[in-house]
Amino acid sequence: MIVGRAPGKAVLWGEYAVLTGAPAVVLAVDRQAVCELTPSAAYRFTASGFEAGEAEFPSLPRNPPRDAPAALLAWHVLNTFSGTALNAGVFRLSTDAFYSAGRKLGLGSSAALSVAIEGACARWLGEAPRHERALAAHRRFQGGRGSGIDVAAAFLGGTLRFQDGKAQPLAAALPECRFIWTGTDASTGRHIDRFAAYLNAGDTRALDRLAERSERLCREPSLEALDDYADALRRLDRAAGLGIYTAAHRRAESLAKVHKLAYKPCGAGGGDIGAAFAESPEQFTDFETAATAAGLTVLGLEAASHGIDIRS
Repeated sequence: MIVGRAPGKAVLWGEYAVLTGAPAVVLAVDRQAVCELTPSAAYRFTASGFEAGEAEFPSLPRNPPRDAPAALLAWHVLNTFSGTALNAGVFRLSTDAFYSAGRKLGLGSSAALSVAIEGACARWLGEAPRHERALAAHRRFQGGRGSGIDVAAAFLGGTLRFQDGKAQPLAAALPECRFIWTGTDASTGRHIDRFAAYLNAGDTRALDRLAERSERLCREPSLEALDDYADALRRLDRAAGLGIYTAAHRRAESLAKVHKLAYKPCGAGGGDIGAAFAESPEQFTDFETAATAAGLTVLGLEAASHGIDIRS
């Protein structure tokens, strides 16, 4: 058996702005997607967590298996190994760690699973894993959408500055950070559609402001700069009608202000997770108690210093 593992992600800042060439910062987190690969006489895909289900084919289908999302993701990965004979196998796929009570947390489960599958297949062939293969497969799975920031986090791990498809370790020190789950999973695709409509309308002043604030944060990741960034994100939300700041995010933000913390939604927003920032870890104690009492979930996420891991 070959086992590929890859971590999830949380976008600390730069969401939406990164889609237009501005820098963003992403943190790989310690929730692992897993692909267990065993040689077999047929292709069999079983999945838990990410779109749980199973599918089996005597040979790899020429057309994508639309009725089995996890098999579809694996199919896209397998097709990036062009010109290479990949024998049939059993793919046991798991993203259980990316869910809570059956709901998606928004930590990049499909990107992490793409990386895990690509790494397991590469080891099967005696090759090194390749970021560009995992990225190509995930992008096709998403219909060409996305910046690739989640795939970079899963492949490389750590805290990354990401811009124009390229990632490198963030040089500046980050404030202390804790993550809050709103209790509602978000539809990233719907938000991206709204964002595309905003771009097509032509007035991008709110986005330009957000990009400038993201640039500043990459140079100076302070609480003041995070507050300015959150204000710019709120302005973009209003200008584009994105629905980033849900009632749960507003509740978390209000509690953060009471406890002298900075707060912002992470990623597409409209649910999923947010991040609270402080100068010292002691500042989180009362905030976390208040957040829990308000019906929010404090996630015990830690940074994942390493990306893809493959064992056999």
